Amino acid sequence: MKKVKNSSRKFDKLGDSWFVKLQRRIVWGALRGLYKVVYRIKVEGEENIPKEGAFIICGNHIDFIKVPVIVLFAQRKINFIAKAELFKNPFLKRLGELFDVIPVKRGKQDVDSMKKSLKVLANNEGLGLFPEGTTRGLEKGVKVKNGAAFMALRTGTVIVPVGVEVTKRPFPKIIVRYGKILDYSKYQSKNPEKEILEKVTEEMMEVIKDLANFDKTNKK
Repeated sequence: MKKVKNSSRKFDKLGDSWFVKLQRRIVWGALRGLYKVVYRIKVEGEENIPKEGAFIICGNHIDFIKVPVIVLFAQRKINFIAKAELFKNPFLKRLGELFDVIPVKRGKQDVDSMKKSLKVLANNEGLGLFPEGTTRGLEKGVKVKNGAAFMALRTGTVIVPVGVEVTKRPFPKIIVRYGKILDYSKYQSKNPEKEILEKVTEEMMEVIKDLANFDKTNKK
């Protein structure tokens, strides 16, 4: 099978104007080039991303500057969920529109975001979430949200864990590690029990921490 070139074309939609496609190509190329030069990106385990069908990417949330590497260096299209507040910034809003970011209103039940997320999975695409719900949540010791587990159990979709490690010496380098698929379809339910959600979330986060080399990079 011929390998599909990783490009912004996977985000093109029917009805997009040539100008929108041009914007997407320019931004995509510029960001990939910038990250390669500044952070010397290394990707491991990309073969763990399903070649077809829906999947949910779950990773550690380093910060907003480094988050895009997961989308920019993955062969499959990933529609990430991000807090709606980011869309107040005109530049970030445009990026979100170009790359199908799904805004979510935090602290309340966002029905529109849920519908868009379910549509992504129904279209056999990738959905991206950060279970921490905030930047550097693991470092801060915040309680991890069960949203990713809920989405996976409700739809029976596999989870692809990803760990993002940032080495600090001698120069910054980002390593993106995709882990083996986590399949919890045996727990599939329209209304998953809280105990099962917490079990899945805990197991998933342990895998993500290992992939991100969290215990090593966060030693005091």
